Amino acid sequence: MDSSSFTLNLTDGKDAPKAKPMSHQEYVSNQKPLVSFASKPRQTVKTDGVKKPAFLVVRKKATNVKKKSLSELKSLSANLQPLGSKKNDQANNDSKPQKPSHAENGQSNGGSIPQKVSHAENVQVDTTAMHTSQKKATKKSVANKKKNNWAVSQQGSSSGGYNNTGIISSLFFKNPEIPTVTKDNVESTEENLFSSRSFSALNIHKYLVATLEKDLNLKHMTEAQSRTIPILLDKKDAIVKSQTGSGKTLAYAIPIVEKLQSITPKIDRSSGVFALVVVPTRELVLQTYSWFVKILKPFTWVVPGYLIGGEKKKSEKARIRKGMNILISTPGRLLDHLTSTRNLNLGRLHWLIMDEADRLLDMGYEKDVGRIVSIVEEHFVKEGSIGQRQTVLLSATLSKGVEKLAGLALTDPEHINLSEDASINQDQLVTPTNLKQWYIIVPPKLRLATLAAFILWKCTISTEKKVLIFMTTQDSVDYHAELFNRVLAKREGRTPISFCKLHGNMPQKDRTAIFKEFRDTESGVLLCTDVAARGLDLSSVDWIVQYNPPVTAEEYVHRVGRTARVGKCGQAIIFLAPPETDFVHHLAKRGLSVVEKNPDDILKTLASSWARTSQTMEQAATSLQLSFEECVIESYNLYEMATKGYVSFVRSYAALPKDVREVFNFQSLHLGHYAKSFALRDPPAQINTAGRMGQRNDRVEPFNTARQRNPSMLKRAAALGADGTQHQPSHYERQAMLSEFSSGLDPAPAKKMKVRRTTAEALEKRNPC
Repeated sequence: MDSSSFTLNLTDGKDAPKAKPMSHQEYVSNQKPLVSFASKPRQTVKTDGVKKPAFLVVRKKATNVKKKSLSELKSLSANLQPLGSKKNDQANNDSKPQKPSHAENGQSNGGSIPQKVSHAENVQVDTTAMHTSQKKATKKSVANKKKNNWAVSQQGSSSGGYNNTGIISSLFFKNPEIPTVTKDNVESTEENLFSSRSFSALNIHKYLVATLEKDLNLKHMTEAQSRTIPILLDKKDAIVKSQTGSGKTLAYAIPIVEKLQSITPKIDRSSGVFALVVVPTRELVLQTYSWFVKILKPFTWVVPGYLIGGEKKKSEKARIRKGMNILISTPGRLLDHLTSTRNLNLGRLHWLIMDEADRLLDMGYEKDVGRIVSIVEEHFVKEGSIGQRQTVLLSATLSKGVEKLAGLALTDPEHINLSEDASINQDQLVTPTNLKQWYIIVPPKLRLATLAAFILWKCTISTEKKVLIFMTTQDSVDYHAELFNRVLAKREGRTPISFCKLHGNMPQKDRTAIFKEFRDTESGVLLCTDVAARGLDLSSVDWIVQYNPPVTAEEYVHRVGRTARVGKCGQAIIFLAPPETDFVHHLAKRGLSVVEKNPDDILKTLASSWARTSQTMEQAATSLQLSFEECVIESYNLYEMATKGYVSFVRSYAALPKDVREVFNFQSLHLGHYAKSFALRDPPAQINTAGRMGQRNDRVEPFNTARQRNPSMLKRAAALGADGTQHQPSHYERQAMLSEFSSGLDPAPAKKMKVRRTTAEALEKRNPC
């Protein structure tokens, strides 16, 4: 048998010694895994006679054993006797461990049936099909014996907490010990979501009440609406703090519509902007605009409009020239038009609404928001200060920056806090009572397999098929969406799964289309960054998965607030690494209670959702992980995306602020294990930013050489060119050889002055003497 790229050992869990918990030093140190992949290139001779490195195929090489059909494998497994039925005489003869048969070593990762074969039971195979020559067979048997003996000696060192049966690979080997998290006594703060008052009890137009009750099917107000709407109808400023999904948008939209429709004579679109709503994200702009369109159905003379980035500025200017009475916008785009578009006049502004006010300040818009408030005041003074302007700030979490902004923009505001005892629990956070919150502690190497198992479980077996997954960086979202679309989306005989992605660097047309598609669908998976964490009302989201934990408890509240909205049920789960378990205590201090879930319960579902034959948990998880890794190896584009996702994750983790490093400490990261969670087989020192050099078409330019795969080979090949002459690497080639730990501040090479060759005739002309 040829030298395989990795070694698998099939053992029975009864004879395997019990695993002991690892110490931190053993976890950090780089131990040789049971599955070892070929990372060094071998020399191959091309047609031109020049030796060039070629990367070893990472798949297990097929042996010379005759291929057996599925029925033959089943009959073979039926003929094998269990280990317990063997008598003592056979056990005595097998005191030394024997190597597994070539059939075991030649099993495919996902296509064949993994069989449990003991060391005492050797499968009888035709020797003529196994060996082509006696010399090669001798060398291969010696090499296989060494590998199998080493694997057997390491069989008892696998991770504690997992069954040591089936395939033992690096996925369940040398994992850190799962710590025990003590339960805290959490003093949770509750808010009453619904009130007994109906919209007809308000002093508003009957057509508006009919639209709310008949068209929108809203019979009763929420507690936030019943306490906010009367204050805004009395023309008072307000600061509203209420839990996510409590109807804060309608709390300020209904008073605005009621006041605008009651103005006599009737206003039209040319009358100017009377209400300005500023929100942090483009998706929230579109959602707020849709709510205004719905409740303005009986009042067609009141015209809403919106301004967002990503669209043509010329078309937005044309929309401003036509006129609008209610303007919803993001702060950056609004400030751009206020400074460059003369037709945008806010002198008649009566309402200034800042929704998700704390997020506006966190995203770096503090100066923009302050500039907008000052421009609004300037326009208001130029128009003669006609009427009275109301300012409203709303959010589920209010920070000190919001209070500072309120002191500048609000006049004697009313504070509306829906907590039962707001004087005591000032720092307590509130989540809906019908929201179940979980957390799982997953070793870094098992993160990808556990996430995929969760998706397969919910989207193919369970009835809760609408999942929202939060990740830290845009590169990570791009990579995982592409990987899942290739491996999990469409499989024969399985329910297809729809995967979408959403982040701030996408074209606006794609962002709008994906937002509307996922909002209206009944099942699917949306991978996104925190751009979808604020204000979005995505109907019927069953699960919120935080694959990368948030930095603060406030951000955690807004993420889980995308489900369990307006009285509906929902669940949320957060992935934590063993060194990050203190985040659970951090949440408990803020009044948030989460319950631990065993990751084995998720991985066990792979036996029915992924495996096509009867497999153990370890076998199914290993098969799934290898499918991801092979997909990355076969596609250079996907490998570049994996590299960029891994590097962006490491850099974002290292750039976290100092006040959270007690929980999220960069020094505790095992970079090699996290590389495994991105389906990368390279060691961290060889993973760099080479993927940023541009896209590559896999169909036109196949990925087949070590120079393309491993940027470190570029440094060796740079010494000699194709013609054998000395070659110096260019600036871009040098950048490709940098690792993620390099500063990247190396100066560009200085331009060499061109020296013209001087001929003898030119010298005679210069020196005629």
